[in-house]
Amino acid sequence: ELRAYNQDELRRHLGVVPQSTYLFNASIRENLRIARPSASQVEIEQAARQAQIHDFILTLPEAYDTWVGEQGLRLSAGERQRVAIARAILVDAPMLILDETTANLDSITGRQVLRALQEGSEGRSMLLITHRLVGLENMDEILVLDNGKVVERGRHEGLMTKGGLYRKMWDLQRQLLVEDVF
Repeated sequence: ELRAYNQDELRRHLGVVPQSTYLFNASIRENLRIARPSASQVEIEQAARQAQIHDFILTLPEAYDTWVGEQGLRLSAGERQRVAIARAILVDAPMLILDETTANLDSITGRQVLRALQEGSEGRSMLLITHRLVGLENMDEILVLDNGKVVERGRHEGLMTKGGLYRKMWDLQRQLLVEDVF
């Protein structure tokens, strides 16, 4: 029961990236160190690489010391999202909760971020809440919700074969991706 946990103790077990990320009016480095003030520059860069934001940060005028502005408004929504992902990675918690993490990313970057998170999540659980089905092929288990109820569960291949709601959503999203290209 979550209410039985002390809030500080619970936070040590969770790395969370909410759908609407918040960055402070500070540098990128300071926004990342919020997660773990003792993090070294090597650890910060490692988390940024995993979140697919390190190379972009290096293009900024002051790299990790670049000021992001109030609520991170000097960065795009996708850049803010990836900084928030790096911050959650730095927490180094056993459970990572990602709410619509790839919503502000293009499908290629979203897939790269998910792949890097999966590769770097050895020994940690990851809960991904998403409407975008890109990158779910390697998830251990997928729960499909409809009207607040689990209507399907399984791995990607099994859900595709079953031909239910997951397959319909997958086909629709693939069709929309193709239409956007042309």
